[in-house]
Amino acid sequence: MTQAGRAAALLLALALGATACGSTGRTRTATVKDRIQVSGDFAAKPSIRLKTPLDLAHSSSWITTMGDGDKVGAEATAILQLTLVNGRTGKVAISTLDEGQRPLEVPLGDQVFPSLAQGLTGRPADSRVVVASTADDAYGDDGAPQLGIEGGDPVVMVADILSTDPTSVLDGPSGPTFAAPATAPVVVEREGHPVGFDFSRAKKPRRLVVIPLREGTGPVVETPDRIAADYIGQVWGAAQPFQETFSKEPAGFSVGLGAVVKAWDRALAGRKEGARVMIICPPDLAYGATAQPHIPANSTLVFIVDVLGVG
Repeated sequence: MTQAGRAAALLLALALGATACGSTGRTRTATVKDRIQVSGDFAAKPSIRLKTPLDLAHSSSWITTMGDGDKVGAEATAILQLTLVNGRTGKVAISTLDEGQRPLEVPLGDQVFPSLAQGLTGRPADSRVVVASTADDAYGDDGAPQLGIEGGDPVVMVADILSTDPTSVLDGPSGPTFAAPATAPVVVEREGHPVGFDFSRAKKPRRLVVIPLREGTGPVVETPDRIAADYIGQVWGAAQPFQETFSKEPAGFSVGLGAVVKAWDRALAGRKEGARVMIICPPDLAYGATAQPHIPANSTLVFIVDVLGVG
């Protein structure tokens, strides 16, 4: 990503982190909808035409493309393509679909505009949602001068929900089983769950190695996607894992956005829900020369990942 692209992404992230207060609701009048025309394909940059200036008594939202994916929960994380338009001028302020940008990972909590959180909650993935937001439910009296938005300006947001946290999570892997090669670390199990690795006969590779152990039977992980997974990780040759979730609740994270180590982004894309995979990560696709807690610099890491849900 270029320096300008990184700056724009940062501005968008900061914009969503702004705090505001006010009333929100899905109720809308035909007048508001008639003044906001959105066209174009889902997941492509929309064409947005406004009859300006918008004068909104309250925030509202509606769907222009109805998806059939998992519904966004009130405390979920969603992956969005998001375009913001100044409701006073009708000009696009910023978009994740601009050159150099990428989809945005948005946790729906206190750090998201109330109007956007309300508009997304309960909507299914693969939907396009239009949010007409009062200033009170967006940038408030401060505005966002870096985006050309003055204090008191209403904002129109077009959000394409690419993925969200899966609402159904498996208890364990499924589908056909595959044997690991003799050169791979041996998975040590206790009561049916991985608890570590035996490296005594393993040959350490120099490149990324992805070893399917269960095929899975559900939907495929696309990029980007939200997934739920159990995993265990161990430094090559170490006696104990540095992290695991098999004794806890599955973890939720995004694949394809750089939110996990590069090896995971590469290895998990295309896997089916229910898959179990061993990932042997060379240092350059893990943490490189930067040491982490219980992970020395330049470590090769070994993981077992069970894909238990795909959003």
